[in-house]
Amino acid sequence: MNRDNLIQDLVADLQPVKRAGRIGLPAGVWLLAAGVYTTIMIFVSGPLRDDAIHHLLDYPWFAAETAVAIACVCSIAIMALRSAIPSGTPIFKRLVPLLLLSALWTSFYVVGLWEPAHPVSMDGNRAHCVLQTLSFSLPSMALLLYYARRQLPLWPRVTGALAGAAAGAIPAAWMQFACMYVPIHILSEHLAPVLLMAAVGAVIGPFALNTRQNVPRSRNESVH
Repeated sequence: MNRDNLIQDLVADLQPVKRAGRIGLPAGVWLLAAGVYTTIMIFVSGPLRDDAIHHLLDYPWFAAETAVAIACVCSIAIMALRSAIPSGTPIFKRLVPLLLLSALWTSFYVVGLWEPAHPVSMDGNRAHCVLQTLSFSLPSMALLLYYARRQLPLWPRVTGALAGAAAGAIPAAWMQFACMYVPIHILSEHLAPVLLMAAVGAVIGPFALNTRQNVPRSRNESVH
């Protein structure tokens, strides 16, 4: 009887999930929604740097940097959702390709301290780019956590950190066009907030992703 009651406890709060383990649709919806939202906020908060878009054609390494940034945003978002799905592969091993890609994006600005991919310029300086990056990220992080919550997040701090990083990476990438291009400024004012958002996500992840509910029982006594 104790075993039967335990089994009932474990399955009583389970509900059917459509498209279980499939993240293509939520990932695509999130990338579209977060991308459109952040783009609107970037333009509402100020203009882009003069000729910033045209410089993609003028400076091939700047175009490569932008392509890596976009790939990094997509990869972090997808990994945030994948981390909410149980797997036989250790979570930190699954993060290795993502960490390498993130390091590649960062390396453009580390190398840029000596050989920048784009001419260094104070043009377009936004006095509050850090606050903008952080504030623009919060709604996107909340939406991604909502999608991750619908899976089975066994590592809520990791999933939360990835959700925060993905949300922060979008405005960070946009700041390469909306704010000044100075590598040390980019590292400290554009990419550092991504790490801060990851820390915020790691803190709130266990609370936002806790889907455990009270198990309905027909008896008052507990069996475990």
